[in-house]
Amino acid sequence: MDQALSLWFLLGWLSGDSCNLIGSFLANQLPLQTYTAVYYVIADLLMLTLYFHYKYKKRASLLSAPINAALLLILGTAFSTPLLSRPDPVAAAREVFRGRTLLSVEPGNKPFTQQEIIGFVIGSVSSVLYLLSRLPQIHTNFLRKSTQGISYSLFALVILGNTLYGLSVLLKNPEVGQSEGSYLLHHLPWLVGSLGMLLLDSIISVQFLIYRNAAAVFSETEPLLPS
Repeated sequence: MDQALSLWFLLGWLSGDSCNLIGSFLANQLPLQTYTAVYYVIADLLMLTLYFHYKYKKRASLLSAPINAALLLILGTAFSTPLLSRPDPVAAAREVFRGRTLLSVEPGNKPFTQQEIIGFVIGSVSSVLYLLSRLPQIHTNFLRKSTQGISYSLFALVILGNTLYGLSVLLKNPEVGQSEGSYLLHHLPWLVGSLGMLLLDSIISVQFLIYRNAAAVFSETEPLLPS
């Protein structure tokens, strides 16, 4: 696992998900986006834990305790961040999912608050980290000329999740009096991050198709006895 996966891919993924969580919380994104961001951070931490476990399981590493402590600290922060502030009932009522309607009454632009601007910037950083995180893994697959050791189910589910994630944001009706352009602008970083990764994950899917026979070819050409 430690040879098949790029560490920079995992770190970039974790950084993007962490910024996604903080940005969603500050920018008052949909509750589904915040809950999904919490799950993503937890999943990233588990993958990083497995990465370091398999990388150092045959070594007596003195860094294992600090690494585990840091992971637990980040995990606790991820759990506690959504609980730091309770939304007021009026704001919570506005977040109820509503399907798009054909008619709207004089929609306008919803101004950004200072908190939403900070969340928007962090969300934009998150989308950039998401897009950059795929490049090290694509490069690692290209150098190895193999995808052995990587589960395609991971990327298949990510593709499906990002597709549904983007559609759930696009299909939600804007708030009363808010234009569709203003609604899309408020959610733009998260749409770019989720839908933009579909292209890069498609490239990884193509690598799975190209290198699917690499393991068999390697086993046939590997000498039986060491020279």
